Amino acid sequence: MNKKILIAEDEEDMRQILSLHLTSKGYIVSEAKDGIEAIDKAEADVDLILLDIMMPGYDGLEVCKQIRNQVICPIIFISAASDYMNKMKAFSLGGDDFISKPFSLKLLTYKVEALFKMRERLLQNHDESKRKKILIDDLVVDITSREIMYSKKVIPFTKKEFDLLVLLLSSPKQVFTKEHIYERISGIDGQGDASSVVEHIKNIRSKLSFAGFPENYLQTVWGIGYQWNSQ
Repeated sequence: MNKKILIAEDEEDMRQILSLHLTSKGYIVSEAKDGIEAIDKAEADVDLILLDIMMPGYDGLEVCKQIRNQVICPIIFISAASDYMNKMKAFSLGGDDFISKPFSLKLLTYKVEALFKMRERLLQNHDESKRKKILIDDLVVDITSREIMYSKKVIPFTKKEFDLLVLLLSSPKQVFTKEHIYERISGIDGQGDASSVVEHIKNIRSKLSFAGFPENYLQTVWGIGYQWNSQ
């Protein structure tokens, strides 16, 4: 089945160029000319979103913020507003990649294909027939039994440590803020505050390192939060 891509871009010429190029690569393309239309069309069955930041109605950052809890497909930001803070905010809101304008169509193609391949690997790891296991080298994270093993040896994790690790593994390379992590693993009734996430991260790294797994896969993005990056 051909993948469906939503292009959210207010510049008509750019939209047409991207649409023609991606269509020629076999993708099914839909378009949105502003943030309001992007939110509406993102609710459809799309496999990837190309999201400009500077758009009327809602900018791309606000669009991402509003749709991210409902839309699980990859999001690539494309923007001339490529300063450090915009990039970090894009990733912290749930963006999977960022391409600065101007860019080559060849680079765009590589980025799109790479994200689709990553998503397919992730879905395979979560396949029901595999009892929802995430496999990374010799690290096995069993969602059903809530057991983590490395080189066939069990690594003891607390409930929150397990949930935090699975959250990061569920979206490789996505940057999660401490606040987002805390809300996801503690819920609205959680005790304490987001600062406890730092201690959980420290414990996870220590346990992975002690077991022999490269804990540097769990990376700190300074000033923002954490991500799982095995590349």
